[in-house]
Amino acid sequence: MKTSGDIIIDLVERFNVHDFGAKRAHAQGKYHKGEVILNDAGMAIFGDVAHALIRLSNASSSSRMPARLVNIKGCSIRFHHPLRPVDIIAVNFPYFPFDSPKEAVALFYRIHFFLKHRTPRRFIDIFRTGELYRHFGRIIRCMPKKTGMNQMYYSTHSYGKEYLKFRVRYEMDHGRLSLYAEKDMNHTDYKPQNKTYLGYINVGPGPGSGEVKYLDPMNAPLGYQPNGNMPLLRHYMYMRSFLGRMMEVGLTKKDVSMIEQVWAEEKYFVLSKSRKIYDEIRELLKERENMSVARFRLLLDEAYEKKYDEKHMRNFLQHAWGHFKYKADASEKESYRILLERLEPESVHIFIADLALKYEESYLLNSTMVKTRGKT
Repeated sequence: MKTSGDIIIDLVERFNVHDFGAKRAHAQGKYHKGEVILNDAGMAIFGDVAHALIRLSNASSSSRMPARLVNIKGCSIRFHHPLRPVDIIAVNFPYFPFDSPKEAVALFYRIHFFLKHRTPRRFIDIFRTGELYRHFGRIIRCMPKKTGMNQMYYSTHSYGKEYLKFRVRYEMDHGRLSLYAEKDMNHTDYKPQNKTYLGYINVGPGPGSGEVKYLDPMNAPLGYQPNGNMPLLRHYMYMRSFLGRMMEVGLTKKDVSMIEQVWAEEKYFVLSKSRKIYDEIRELLKERENMSVARFRLLLDEAYEKKYDEKHMRNFLQHAWGHFKYKADASEKESYRILLERLEPESVHIFIADLALKYEESYLLNSTMVKTRGKT
């Protein structure tokens, strides 16, 4: 069964504008190392981090598109937090007027139909999606006019109970990213309040190595859950896009390492659905560069399609509890005992996620189960 993320990636590929083996969007990107200097407000959100990886990109999915013709740009930051990466994905457009996978899929379908039959009616249909026409004036006003990288960038969603959105100003002449936080409770609009300066990042002088499989919208600052429905959709889109790329290339050791990172994030989720699939993927990964990425993706699909059952949920809970059984207090041990008797999936996920954050269990904090709190 295809997810919304699969459908969107399939539609993007049908546009036939991405390079073989390249990212489906923002394919033209360069990585830079960064030195992070945060003030107290910044450290309260991101922790005491000293280094980051920055990706500056064009929205185009093809290297054939000249950068000077692309006005949508991206500036994404991976903070190297000791417990797990913290990723802020920002673009030079302040908001996305949808907050449901259904509307996002409908938009891409209508763009697809327009590209096949370029008629005025098809073009107008694009703006009927989710009453997008109501945002048309704001979209035109907010649409970036410049095509250089020296711009303001906005996080694609808010975080935590404070509804924090992040703003990043790239000052190319000074090689610096200035960071700001602002409160905005709107999922589909941009009406910020109370801007707070967080510090800055010195951007390395030249593009360097350091490619990562993808920057993940669910790698939120610790303790700040992403808000709305779109971060989870983007998470799956980026994962599916990455696996699609890996299916188009001959695997290298670096590629295998990135696929293993995907597995490290997904393994507890798979274990909660099927021990059989879990074991099969483990065997598949032993084939290294000769592994079938298509088979890996298919097995993940099978796991996602399965419903939770008591046997496998108990197996997951017992495995995850192994990280805490010598640290947990009496109340947590009692909660664990109760959960074993009443295996309610959402309660199990929240329990493990809260313990992982409290006891700073890096391996679990990196897992999809904890990052999404079981919302799969």
